[in-house]
Amino acid sequence: MMEIKTTCCIAGGGPAGMMLGFLLARAKVQVVVLEKHKDFLRDFRGDTVHPSTLELMHELGLLREFLELPHSTVQEMSLQIGDDHLVVGHFEHLPVHCKFIALMPQWDFLNFMADHARRYPQFDFANVQRSDRFDL
Repeated sequence: MMEIKTTCCIAGGGPAGMMLGFLLARAKVQVVVLEKHKDFLRDFRGDTVHPSTLELMHELGLLREFLELPHSTVQEMSLQIGDDHLVVGHFEHLPVHCKFIALMPQWDFLNFMADHARRYPQFDFANVQRSDRFDL
């Protein structure tokens, strides 16, 4: 049996769990993120980082370093119907620093957040399986 002592336990190391773990550790809260996978190298549903998330990365002082990771950008959404081209969304008027969606593998985002969270002694990441028993 594994014993974990912490102030806050987060179930799942997805985007929300990793971001919350980072924010709590940054605020000096003892936190552990529990994750069933040993790494992030697997298929995910979403590989987009939206302008609002990029703005949060800017506010956290991480944007410049984050955008050094390999990525591509989408600045407008459009449809092609026959010969007609219709722009259905453009990000140029958003009140944010990055007026685009960044396309990158989600494992890169998760590894980036985990690496930054690990810089805080209050952060811990634990690989657990369903069959594991532990006391919190």
